[in-house]
Amino acid sequence: MKTGKIVIPAVLLLVWIPFVFQTDLYPLFRFGMFAEPVRREIQTESFALRIISNADKTYILSPEETRLGSLAYLMRNYYYRHEADTLLRRIYCITPHADTIVEWQLLRMVSEVAHHEVDTTVVASFKPSLHE
Repeated sequence: MKTGKIVIPAVLLLVWIPFVFQTDLYPLFRFGMFAEPVRREIQTESFALRIISNADKTYILSPEETRLGSLAYLMRNYYYRHEADTLLRRIYCITPHADTIVEWQLLRMVSEVAHHEVDTTVVASFKPSLHE
C-alpha cells in the first residue's frame, strides 16, 4: 500500500513534467488532429545565359564559350545578390565576338520534380549598344 502511494504520484508526475517544460505547442501540431498533410514540393532551379545575335538568332550560351568554369555558381550567386545586370556586363566584356550580340539575358528556370513543366523567367537583360 505504501508503494502504491509513491508509484502512482511518481508516474503522474513523469507524465505531467514534459508539458510543464514545453514552451510551445509545436509537437502537438506535428501529429494528431492538428497535423497537416505531408507535402513534397521539391523544385529544381537552374540558370542559363541566352543571347540574341544581329541576325535575330537566339541561343543559350554554354559555359565553355564564356571561359568560366563556375558559370552556374556565378549566375545563382549574382541572382540572389540582385546584381544580375553586373554579371551580364562582365560576361560581355570577357566573351570573344561579343560585338555581334544584340542582347544578353539571364534566365531562371524553375521546375517541380513531380511535373514536367518548366517556368522560365528573364531575370535580367543587357543591351551593349545602350551601355557603351
